[in-house]
Amino acid sequence: MPGRYSRGLTRVSLAFLEMASSFLCSPAAVEIRQLVVHSYPDGIKAAGAERVTVFYGRQGKPVKKPRFLPAELAHQLARKLQAKRLGTVSVL
Repeated sequence: MPGRYSRGLTRVSLAFLEMASSFLCSPAAVEIRQLVVHSYPDGIKAAGAERVTVFYGRQGKPVKKPRFLPAELAHQLARKLQAKRLGTVSVL
C-alpha cells in the first residue's frame, strides 16, 4: 500500500506546471531592467568612498526614481553612457 504522499504528480499539478512554464517562456514576456550610473565625486572607488547613484529613464535622461526599461533599450543606452565616461554604468 503506497504512503500518503507517494501519489506523484496529478492532473491538476501537471496542468499548473504547464501553464506556469508557458507563461515564463512566452515571447510576450519582455525582460525589463533598470539603468543606473554610479559616480564617485572624490574620484576614488574605495570601500568608504561616497557614491552618487543616478537612475536613467527611457529617453536616456536622469530621473529621480528608478524606472524599468526593456532590456534591449537599457543595454543600448548603457553603451552610450559608457562612452561619456560619467562613472560605472550598471544594468540591473
